[in-house]
Amino acid sequence: MKIFINLALALVCVYMCLGTGRLTYSGGYNELLKLLLNTLYLYGSVWLFVKFRYIFWLIFFPFVLFLCFYAPVGLTNGMVNEAFVMSIFGTYLSEASEFSRTLPAEYVLLSIFSLSLIIYLRKTNKTVLTKRQIFIFFTLFAVATATGKLWGIATTSSFFKSIKFFQKSYNDLKLYQNTVIKPQWQIKSIDNKYQNHVVVIGESARRDYHEIYGYSVKNNPFLSSVNGTFIDGFNAVGINTIPSLNGTLNHNRNLNLNIVDLANLSGFETFWFSNQGYLGYYDTLTTLVAKRAKNVYFMPKEGGGKFDSDLVGHFAKIFDTPSQKPRVIFLHFIGSHPIICNKLSSKEYLKYPDEATFKINCYVESIRQTDNDLKSVYEILTRNLQENNESFSMIYFSDHGLTHVKKPVELLAVEHIAKEHLQVPLLKISSDDNGRKFIQNESYQSHFPQSFAKWIGVQTENFNEISDVFEEVKQDDFLNSKMLIKNISGDPAIDISSFK
Repeated sequence: MKIFINLALALVCVYMCLGTGRLTYSGGYNELLKLLLNTLYLYGSVWLFVKFRYIFWLIFFPFVLFLCFYAPVGLTNGMVNEAFVMSIFGTYLSEASEFSRTLPAEYVLLSIFSLSLIIYLRKTNKTVLTKRQIFIFFTLFAVATATGKLWGIATTSSFFKSIKFFQKSYNDLKLYQNTVIKPQWQIKSIDNKYQNHVVVIGESARRDYHEIYGYSVKNNPFLSSVNGTFIDGFNAVGINTIPSLNGTLNHNRNLNLNIVDLANLSGFETFWFSNQGYLGYYDTLTTLVAKRAKNVYFMPKEGGGKFDSDLVGHFAKIFDTPSQKPRVIFLHFIGSHPIICNKLSSKEYLKYPDEATFKINCYVESIRQTDNDLKSVYEILTRNLQENNESFSMIYFSDHGLTHVKKPVELLAVEHIAKEHLQVPLLKISSDDNGRKFIQNESYQSHFPQSFAKWIGVQTENFNEISDVFEEVKQDDFLNSKMLIKNISGDPAIDISSFK
């Protein structure tokens, strides 16, 4: 019986170590050695702390609870990082529930088993230690923990880093609560070309899964036919929504130089309509900027997630009331946000139940759904042009992409990203377009505020020069977004055309 318990505990320790997302068994000798050291450290720690009732519950149990809680996340999404922690604060309970359902059931069951086994060992342990043995064990544990960085003890470093990230994220959010934005735009001139400007912000849509960028499945019937400018080369500056949009909506990530205030100060009527949800007590960087708009509407989340088509329906109501001012309207879609299958209004994807690529099939279909929502936005603007003679221009881009994970294959926001995670679609469709233009460049979300100013016809003192994301440029990656790329071997799109 003891042999089976020790073997089970050893496997549990391997699972929890791998669950930090910082270790691997397939990365060569050095990585295997780190995994072995971590496993021995955790294995010895369990047998040490189960011998002490109060110390176990007060000190060791929270540590083990974290490792078991995070293991399904770490094995799926990678190591704890600040962006992940911030996204926990910045999400709705409904989205948190969706996220939990992306975790493989076998990992969740393993975590429950791991926690149960360690509690069982604490309850059944009857070993009595001498004071000398206690001193020796604690000395060894303290030395091992203190020198953890040298040994690569990922279990303790992940635990303490998560505490640090949670504390920093909480403090940041509290800081945002008290943030007073003081616009620093210095406007020189205004000469807008269009009456209505619409910025559609997509979610989690990779460029290489779009038909217009060469994907094998025809999931862009609207974008493949409409006149406009299509950019192949636009890059996100963050893995998750909050850091990406912080770099997109704010010049140099300065909240006092956000593009909503730029539009306000330039005399535009501004709107922010969001299907991403509003956090409530806490403001994130995104909601701080969103609330700068003169008209703000967040789709209610109760009763489950809403479709972006519902948001478009609210967008259409804007044109029921004439405006003497030109408009800038932001539409923040839910797009291809996981869990993707739940966000599809059409059940067409159910016709292709291939187990290996089922969730990829949903992802491809979500891009078709966004294409249809963009068509609806375009039709509303076109109808308003015909009825009220109001010209328009609309921009669409995605905040970031996703990365493939296995078992079964799907797309998620993970830590170990390849370049494809940051490669997102960007396009502009205007009422006076008379053809389709495709532009290859190397552009970044961090340059979007400059392009936005040019697009709405505003010149400011804040830009030394304009580097336009809609031109053939090679822009400076001054936010160092390339440093986010950890998987240099690439993560190409999966071709599911044979199942269609």
